[in-house]
Amino acid sequence: MRAEIEEKLRLCPSLPSPPTIAAQIINMVHDPEVDIKNFTDLLRCDPALSSKILRIANSPIYPYPKKIENLHQALMILGLNATVSLALSFSLTPALKKQLGPSLDYGYFWKRALLSATIARVIGITCRMVEGEELYLAGLLQDLGMLVLDKTFPELYAVDGLDQKSHEAIMHREQEVLGTTHSAAGSWLLSQWNFPDRFRLAISGSDDPDAATTQDDRMRFVYCVNLSGKIAEVFLRDYGTEALHTLQQQAEAWLNLSSGAFLEILETTRQHLTETERLFDTQIPTWTDPQTILDSAREALLFRNLQTLKQVEELQIGTVEMEAQFNNLEEVNRHDPMTGALNRAYLDKTLEIAFQHSLATGDPLTLVFTDLDKFKSVNDTYGHQAGDVILQSTVRTLMSKIRTTDAVGRYGGEEFVLVLPKTSGEGAEMVCSRILETFRSTAYEIAKGTQLTVTISLGIATLSPDSPFANVHDLLQASDEAVYFAKTHGGDQYVNYEKMNTRQPMR
Repeated sequence: MRAEIEEKLRLCPSLPSPPTIAAQIINMVHDPEVDIKNFTDLLRCDPALSSKILRIANSPIYPYPKKIENLHQALMILGLNATVSLALSFSLTPALKKQLGPSLDYGYFWKRALLSATIARVIGITCRMVEGEELYLAGLLQDLGMLVLDKTFPELYAVDGLDQKSHEAIMHREQEVLGTTHSAAGSWLLSQWNFPDRFRLAISGSDDPDAATTQDDRMRFVYCVNLSGKIAEVFLRDYGTEALHTLQQQAEAWLNLSSGAFLEILETTRQHLTETERLFDTQIPTWTDPQTILDSAREALLFRNLQTLKQVEELQIGTVEMEAQFNNLEEVNRHDPMTGALNRAYLDKTLEIAFQHSLATGDPLTLVFTDLDKFKSVNDTYGHQAGDVILQSTVRTLMSKIRTTDAVGRYGGEEFVLVLPKTSGEGAEMVCSRILETFRSTAYEIAKGTQLTVTISLGIATLSPDSPFANVHDLLQASDEAVYFAKTHGGDQYVNYEKMNTRQPMR
């Protein structure tokens, strides 16, 4: 709040002030030595206030099974903090009701204040908060700043066309004229009255929680008060289904209140309306029958929830379709487009994963490096189209000889690598024997009347506890050396790296 506005508030001779009993209660709140006896003695000095405390303690709001006969019993049932807050509520209300200003709609102001107080307490109970009666008092005082501004700036609310039942319209007017709002003014007045910080924060954030200068646990208290004023308007004016849904979303975001809990707050408020009117001797006429309001809210939220469920379902379907498209795209990106084998990038990733898994488990891992024999002459003699046909057939053959847990990747050109987890060197030799036989018996029809057979060389290298390798590059290098040995010794055979020193390729 600007310094010049605060100075005008200080100099205003007719600002609201708490009655003597309320001032004594506020002082007692700050006394660390206060006890129930001291507070009971203070309440007994005001018979009317004592009577109201007993009335509310015996009201349906506090369903205690036995009748409460005296103030001591009331304090024991309600608790000291709750009774202090109620006493302040009952003592401040009559005094503030006398603070009539020139332009504010005081009838609507007090209806909203009493309804907000009731709702704030209900929200607190629904959220299992222990500060129910403190919330009641904060809800009651949340628009106190309007009384302050109306006294200090008599023309503020007297403008034609101002909808005083719309808090949004009121705040716009306050900001336009003063550059501040009644929330800031109310918080300032409570500081002058020496109210505890919890109340000042709640009032400052009663219209905009971001205005509360705190981000600790006290924000739940602020949110409750903020929501109480907005929910009060549900009862006092035709709020509209869209705005009602927005309010329920705020309740869920701020206090984790489901739509069911939100409707429970409306229902409990409806039940407490009559008792609130009786305690404060005030009529709170709603814009239509309270039960109708509740039914309309239930119907509106149910309809919106059904819409939300439908949107969620459509979103889930869309997400599944997108995931399927992504998986298909990822699958395409993993494979060499011409042969269908794993491409080099994904082959490298597969090799590293398989190597690390073998190290972790102790299971053998075998790589088979393959290279088509004299393939360059095929391309040179019959063209690259014929070569592509042979490469595609090569991958189909290799994949037909391995398990689904194995993999085939294109290393480059006519070179391919088989990744065989949990496979020993001897097991890989059996696989290689089947591959050699298939290639020897396969004839490719390159052109009409022209058939061609292409053989293959294979190099085997195995990682095992008895045959360790420092990294996957060394293992791959070993299989490459083995296939090179096979090719330089005639091709159409496999060579196991472990047996290379025996110089015995296997055909």
